[in-house]
Amino acid sequence: MQAAAAIALGRLGDPSAAEALLAIAHPPTGTFKPQPDASEGPHAVPHAALVVPHLAIQALTKIGHHEASLKALTGPHRSAALWALQYAHDSEAIESLIAHLSEETDSVRRLEILALLARLYHREAPYDGSWWWGTRPDTRGPYYKLAKWEKSGAIHEALLAAMATGDQTTKQALIFWNERLRLNIDALKAPETERAEATEGEPKVHLTKIANKPGEVGKTSIEDVMLALDTLKGDPKRGEALFVQQGCLACHTTSSDQPLKGPYMGQVGAILSPEQIAESILKPNASISQGFATVQIDPVEGASLVGFVTAETADAIELRDIGGQVHKVKANQVKARQELEMSMMPAGLANALSLQDFASLIAYLAGLKKG
Repeated sequence: MQAAAAIALGRLGDPSAAEALLAIAHPPTGTFKPQPDASEGPHAVPHAALVVPHLAIQALTKIGHHEASLKALTGPHRSAALWALQYAHDSEAIESLIAHLSEETDSVRRLEILALLARLYHREAPYDGSWWWGTRPDTRGPYYKLAKWEKSGAIHEALLAAMATGDQTTKQALIFWNERLRLNIDALKAPETERAEATEGEPKVHLTKIANKPGEVGKTSIEDVMLALDTLKGDPKRGEALFVQQGCLACHTTSSDQPLKGPYMGQVGAILSPEQIAESILKPNASISQGFATVQIDPVEGASLVGFVTAETADAIELRDIGGQVHKVKANQVKARQELEMSMMPAGLANALSLQDFASLIAYLAGLKKG
């Protein structure tokens, strides 16, 4: 009944319902923590107790709740108000939050407001038709494509002021949120001294001496390859040639006028960061693109087929293999079907490359953004 009522109140759009919705929007104890936590969020696993509070929050975002939520920050519904205000891309709401921050003396409550402001620094960019999400899930959040808005500047100043005057806990929290939420504010990055301490005692590698040695990717740990990419500047034209030489075109297409095979790469640079692209090549089984899980179908007659399902009806299954060939099997002719845990992309495809060539391949792929 509460779920149905929350949905209905959201559809009615009456702001007078905000207080009642805040009363049922409290997340279960311990769901949200004021201190930075690097673990997955509360929705990483099924959580039935969150359903009604979630619906109440969604209703609040539809009815114009900002005034009621801001008032609730000093009352018993504070946790619900903080949750609802995560979606408050409203100029007056931001001004009130910044004013509230300047008056708050409790350290934990200040951290909660700072985390909220950091989340509101960006908003989701409007979709203009020039890019698409693709098939690989992006779990970084809270926005897929970042965009600043009219209050980003005011939030920026508030965060810098907190960094300048805050204690060590506050500074560590701001550094955490700057990285976690991809704020890219230089003044909120970890000091260079801390980064140096983290590598103290490690053997020094003369990257320039080994960068052009063939086969270095296969001999180097994935962690060290990723570190090398931060230093090496790849040549996109060389990378395009390598994309062909390494046989990538056998399974991937980079232009919308080419027949679709495996995961489409024409917009991969707009979907994944260079680091994510590199990881997907070095560890293909770690993150398989949504819609491209490897499926094995054993027909009643003939050899087994391995590929990914591109279309399926009650009567037939369409499967595309690693070479792009399409196979259609009638549903009543399928003897067995199973989803395999491995990617169709073999591991080690880049092992023969030098670090410099691998950097060039990544530079080429990272530049594919419009398809």
